[in-house]
Parts: sequence; structure tokens; C-alpha cells
Amino acid sequence: MTVDPQSFRNTLSRFASGVTVVTARDATGTPVGLTVSAFASLSLDPPLILICLNRDVHDLAVFHAGPFAVNILSEGQQALSRRFAGPREARFLELEVEAARNGCPILPESLAVIECRMESVVAGGDHDIIIGAVTSLRCHPEGRPLIYYAGGYNRLADAPPTAR
Repeated sequence: MTVDPQSFRNTLSRFASGVTVVTARDATGTPVGLTVSAFASLSLDPPLILICLNRDVHDLAVFHAGPFAVNILSEGQQALSRRFAGPREARFLELEVEAARNGCPILPESLAVIECRMESVVAGGDHDIIIGAVTSLRCHPEGRPLIYYAGGYNRLADAPPTAR
């Protein structure tokens, strides 16, 4: 049986995911970033995460080469998610960011930030799976995540779970 790409995409849209913006700096120090929903934890010991980037991404080589930061967006950052999914030249335009320990831009009011050094890259179909070794963390547990589901942005309906 052959699975057509549009049916596959429609089916996968039924999986709710958080929304991140992954940031880095290119060789000239210019900030780069893009909205990424294909993000997951990979290992607790050692702490590893993964992001999946389409091979057509303009700044793919930057994420292959050096440190990056995963900015986990909060529910009020829908406009920021759209901005980083839009034209490259407008993504950081007039946006105040702070520098992470690893030098990558951190987006204001992110729910959490995971700083990484690039550990390895694995080919996966039309995407590259970039594995990052976690080097530093920031977390704002009082916030709520921005959720992407069925082609649109959503919010959690329930109160956040109590920490164990």
C-alpha cells in the first residue's frame, strides 16, 4: 500500500505538539531562527534533544555546525511563531533578544529555553534529524505552552498539572 503525502500530513496533524523557535548565529554572528514543531527529548542521561529540519531550510548548515537554542513558546506567542515561519529577513527585525550562554538568541517571554551544542546529524527522509547535547536550561514553570493541532494554534483547556 502506498501512503500519499497529503493523507500522511493530515493524519499527523491530529498529533498535538508544542511550538518552538530554534535559534543560532551564523559564521558572521547574524542571528538565524525558524519555527519548529518537530522537537522532542531524546535522552535523560546524557541530556539530549532532537529537532527535525527540512533539507530545504535556508540556514540548515548553521544548525549542522554549531550551538543552537530551542525556545519553547508560551501560549501568548502565536505571533512570534508566525513571524519565524515567515520571511527570513523579518524574523529578527526590531526584535529585542538576549544572548544565551552559548551566544544564541533567546526570545523574550519563552516558556523555556534549551541551549545545545550540535551532537550529530542523522538523515531522515526529506529532513535532517539534528541531535543536540543540552548545555544549559531556563524554565518558567508558571507559563502555559503554545499548542499546534490540526493546522492551527490552540491552548490547553485544563489547569497545568501539579509537579511531582
